[in-house]
Amino acid sequence: MPLPNLLIVGAQKSGTTWLHKALMRSARFGANGRFKELNFLLLPDFEDRLEEYANAFPDDPAHVYRFESTPGYFSLPDAGIDVAARVARHLPGIETLAVLRNPVDRYLSAYTHHMMRRRLPHTAEITDLNPAFNMLAYGMYGAILTHWRQHVPGLRVYFYDDLVANQPAFLAGVMADLGLDCDVPPRKARFRANDKEAMFKRLGWDSMPVLSDALREELKDYYRADIAVLQDQTGRDLAHWLA
Repeated sequence: MPLPNLLIVGAQKSGTTWLHKALMRSARFGANGRFKELNFLLLPDFEDRLEEYANAFPDDPAHVYRFESTPGYFSLPDAGIDVAARVARHLPGIETLAVLRNPVDRYLSAYTHHMMRRRLPHTAEITDLNPAFNMLAYGMYGAILTHWRQHVPGLRVYFYDDLVANQPAFLAGVMADLGLDCDVPPRKARFRANDKEAMFKRLGWDSMPVLSDALREELKDYYRADIAVLQDQTGRDLAHWLA
């Protein structure tokens, strides 16, 4: 079986689950039926498991794209694993997509996620700049994109802001970039992929956590220079991320 020809590589907590589910509403996309995130490119022995990777996808001639969505791929090299270099070496010509979200909001979402997984204690107000679980590192989009495009120049970048503003238009734009007309009706492109508030209620917590004002300003300063790099890389005005 052939290897995938499309990857949604990131970023974490930036709409990848929504995009994965939206593409699966098209008859021309096929993915693993059990897992959105296969994480194969993060395995130390990935090169020895290419056949297993290929076999993880359905074999359907109607699928123009066979894909997976692992947001942990959008990262800098770590522990000797360079995902961007692996893509260039083993999946040449593959389409790659990334969706990027205001890194301050992404930090809040990631912190909330780890609270819900009981990896961090629950708190109503988040006050600490915490590097655990790559919560800070995964928001350094400018540096990560610079590295990725050295290996995969065609990586397509989209913005969570646009997804939130108009889901059907966002999906249609992605599919147009992939050379396809959108066959997903607008009403089927309007949905929520994750409902954290409902999950919080099931956990018995009263409300979603928020960032303290001081931490929000600290995070803006932390990401300021990197956001400038991202603006240069994409030509997108991101001043509102720091407003």
